[in-house]
Amino acid sequence: MQWQDTASFVPASYGASNTITVRDGLIFVDLSSFRSTVKVGDYSVWLFKAGVKPSKTIGLGCVANVAGIAYSKQARWNANGSVTLIGGVGSSDIVQCFSKIIPVPDGVEFV
Repeated sequence: MQWQDTASFVPASYGASNTITVRDGLIFVDLSSFRSTVKVGDYSVWLFKAGVKPSKTIGLGCVANVAGIAYSKQARWNANGSVTLIGGVGSSDIVQCFSKIIPVPDGVEFV
């Protein structure tokens, strides 16, 4: 995965690998935390760089917390390989991502 824009979404210095790996029927999600400098709605923060893509969009569930605010962020892995953060972010939000593992949904193949 690569950042859509590192001026709008400033990666944390302790960042994760920004990868999604599929192995043994499981999806391993490891997205890096960031600070947003823009206000946007549902937005593809991470774009496809290399690796596999799902044959259809997969809901990843909760992938992050927003620092100082009592809510979290869900995401979806799109068929084009990008990852969309659902619900948007504010112009000063610090989005703290965490790793997670989910099962591959029925009927999804990877290309």
